[in-house]
Amino acid sequence: MISIDRTISTEVLRYLQKEKLSLSSFAMKSGINSGTLSRFINGNQPLSVSSLDRITEAMNLEEGIFYSLYVYESTPNWRRLGPFIMRCAELGKLNCIDQAVDRIIDNPAYSSPLFDSAETLYHNGKREAALILYKKVAESEKHQHAERLALCQYRIFLCSLNSDQEHNLNCTIRFEAFIKRLPEGVQLDALKDLADTWLSLRKWNKAKHYTQEMGRISRMLYARKHDTSRTHRKQPEPAKPLFGYILYSDLLLGTIAEYNDDYDQALYHLSCYEDQSWIIESDETAERTKAKFRDRARGNRYLYELMKGNIDVLEPYTEFISSRENEVLKGLFKIIKAANLYHFEIDEYLDRFEHLIKAHLKRQEPIGGYTEHLMNDRFASFLADVGMYYIRKNNKRKGLQYMLDSLEFSYTNNNAINIVRCCTSMEHIQADLNPDDLERYAAIRNKIKDSGTLVLL
Repeated sequence: MISIDRTISTEVLRYLQKEKLSLSSFAMKSGINSGTLSRFINGNQPLSVSSLDRITEAMNLEEGIFYSLYVYESTPNWRRLGPFIMRCAELGKLNCIDQAVDRIIDNPAYSSPLFDSAETLYHNGKREAALILYKKVAESEKHQHAERLALCQYRIFLCSLNSDQEHNLNCTIRFEAFIKRLPEGVQLDALKDLADTWLSLRKWNKAKHYTQEMGRISRMLYARKHDTSRTHRKQPEPAKPLFGYILYSDLLLGTIAEYNDDYDQALYHLSCYEDQSWIIESDETAERTKAKFRDRARGNRYLYELMKGNIDVLEPYTEFISSRENEVLKGLFKIIKAANLYHFEIDEYLDRFEHLIKAHLKRQEPIGGYTEHLMNDRFASFLADVGMYYIRKNNKRKGLQYMLDSLEFSYTNNNAINIVRCCTSMEHIQADLNPDDLERYAAIRNKIKDSGTLVLL
């Protein structure tokens, strides 16, 4: 690692001396004009980041090894540091981005290009790098009601969500204050993201509030758009069709009612996004959007009827989810709850999809974003539900295996609530454990104790 008290030029000179290369030979090797190289080494000309990369490659060194030096040797202007920031994002040199931005952020003229660069990085999937820029621009923004500040806070919210639900709660609360300052074309997407996040946090009233607000604004904008009795200037629209936000608001309201076990209300909201006769658009994009919501309505109608106790829909619902990628496990989560609630048998379905259950159970990848975290939380509860299903049917051996699987999966994925549930259930049936099961149960409990996940164990 190169010491910070050295400069790039002294490192180049040391390399030339060590390799016994002339300046002109190195210029040919690096593809940089010898005069440019000479002026740089003598301190008379700054170096572009692309030239620095060519020098680094010619010296057979790791990409970006000189970037921490370049930050302080470069002239603090956008012409030099703008391309440098983008290159740092490519290489994951986040500390260098932070240092580079600190050199120019006090100049108000750089707020706009920094924000534009953040947007480019965000849309190119470089969210960690973008987050640094958004935070710096937001901190430097003098006008607290500025549209750009609200946009920065929206992006900060989206880039910050992860598998830590307590962290996500704090991010959501911080962003709420900025929602009304966003331009109309962005506000609907922000309301959708807020509603989705509150839903993932199981805060039903909050989710309902933002869902209703999304529905209200999208209906108002849709009516304004198609009002032929008045002339109005073209307004910026969100990325997706306006009517889609209306349908999605009804879909989310149905989901919220479902989580509250109000299936009649859920069916009412389903009928709202199922009825699309009022939609004017009929282009290819519109038809795809409408078909997607009709498909969701069909599946949810089966689901809500099943959760009301209508067992006749079990077979068509199972066929529905089995023909759609990534829907089987989510459907099974509901089927097992209905089976335990209404005491009907689903052995054939559990056997049919056992390979999918085992495949998800054996996954070794680390948890990704908050959506995957939620999926794993629900999967842990599902395993416990299956365990209780078999225990209720007096198949204690199989039930205990699923309960132990649930406990171990919950430990791996930091699901404290389900750990308590499993341990409580296991205490009541511990007498039925064979020596191998007892050993496995004790081993999992010891891992939980050692990790400090639950001090009560």
